[in-house]
Amino acid sequence: MHTTLAEWVSGALERNNLPGISTVVPLVAEASHRHFYRITTGPRSFVVMDSPPDKEHNEQLRIMQKLFTQHGVPVPQILAEDERGFFLLTDLGQQHFRDAYAKGAVDECLQIAIDQLVNIQNVKDAAIPPYTETRLRDELGIFSEWFVEGLLEAQTPDDFTTTSDLLVANALDQPQCCIHRDYHCRNLLITPDGELGIVDFQDALVGPATYDLASLLWDCYHRFDVQTVRRWQNYYEACCQFDFENLAKVTDLTGLQRQLKAVGIFARLYLRDGKTTHLAYIPPVIDTMTAIARSSPETTTLADWLSSMAAPAACQIDKATS
Repeated sequence: MHTTLAEWVSGALERNNLPGISTVVPLVAEASHRHFYRITTGPRSFVVMDSPPDKEHNEQLRIMQKLFTQHGVPVPQILAEDERGFFLLTDLGQQHFRDAYAKGAVDECLQIAIDQLVNIQNVKDAAIPPYTETRLRDELGIFSEWFVEGLLEAQTPDDFTTTSDLLVANALDQPQCCIHRDYHCRNLLITPDGELGIVDFQDALVGPATYDLASLLWDCYHRFDVQTVRRWQNYYEACCQFDFENLAKVTDLTGLQRQLKAVGIFARLYLRDGKTTHLAYIPPVIDTMTAIARSSPETTTLADWLSSMAAPAACQIDKATS
């Protein structure tokens, strides 16, 4: 923790009648410009976030934190903040879903996550921006620009424009509601009390109803078997407020759109920001994308390109940089 931030934290703790810092532990790097630290002050712990206001949506974080709290969504509370992007937050714990999955608690985690997802979809406010067609297309462009052309130094598949049109239409044709937009095992926690905790929510939008479900079940950081995905899709369909003609296909295509974006972001982190932290995730995400793409006749050409060209090239790059 740099000196300026440490001095601010010490003052924030004092203003909240809390003891001084005992320990500081940097938290895992994420796909943004923010930095996080877990601090202890006596018997309690808190999270410190350094979020550069010129690079991150800090005002939207404040708005969504208030909205989600009002609707009972379990997000961290802001105890102190600073115009430089410094935040002192309550600590929701250290057990992420990925840790709980490894302990065999898959069903318990997915149930509470989907139950809360349904609650999030009921959050309505004019301050939540829409997930526009322009944004959807720009995000698919990240895959083309940073992964295909930038990292692989290759050409985008011939029918990628047709595939993009399909994925954008799939997103826009769904019921639109509040979505967290990064609802996966690294942003979902089990609190010390055994409850759900949710972080990284500042980019919430009004968007496709299956977006968070696809993020959860077609996770970029943990792969479920298809039977698990389908079972929990059915659970969501039984408790959500929307009707779908073919929920499995809609969710699959949403997952494919999201994972194409994610692979592009992972490549951009390396090429633009010099971060190798997410390169290792690209090959398994491509494997998952390939499996999803093979399930729909409209995307089999993309599946062939992913398996024959993208997957081998991504594996070579990961080995060369690890």
